[in-house]
Amino acid sequence: MEKKPGSNVPYIDPVHDEDECRIISLQASPGKGTESGFVSHNNDDEAARRATQIYELAELDPRYVMPWNAYPWVRESGSPSALSVQEKTDGLRPFRQFLKINSRVSAIIAHGTDASTFLTLFEKTYHSSLKNSGIKIYKASALGGRAFAVSEAKQEELLTKSVETYRDAMQRAGIQHL
Repeated sequence: MEKKPGSNVPYIDPVHDEDECRIISLQASPGKGTESGFVSHNNDDEAARRATQIYELAELDPRYVMPWNAYPWVRESGSPSALSVQEKTDGLRPFRQFLKINSRVSAIIAHGTDASTFLTLFEKTYHSSLKNSGIKIYKASALGGRAFAVSEAKQEELLTKSVETYRDAMQRAGIQHL
């Protein structure tokens, strides 16, 4: 059976501890740094740098956060920036399995429109409300790309809002500041 493009799940930086995962940082598609097959907030791409900034400003230990891509994990260069419905649909089952394994998750931060629509599709497909499972969904700006192709003042405002979102998710999850 031929593998679908993007079906390989990359290695996640061990600093993100599956056993301690309380918050999922859901993004629409991986940054350029994931082409190596390794997802980390220390990758050399725009989204990873911004995630590192948020963790530092929120005083959040990365072990409590699990980066997750709506799907696919690796996109071919030249692919449209927005995910197709089929790509989102293909990502539902792995995400559901991940949530079953990680029962301590109490917050999902959906970065960008694709991540938010992915969660809506998830709830419609599985006829279950994440809220009823005790998981709060936060909507935040994407960590890279067009979301930050704005003035420096607007970028600072988006960053501040993201930090506030992560701090609220930390409080909900019972995570202490560093």
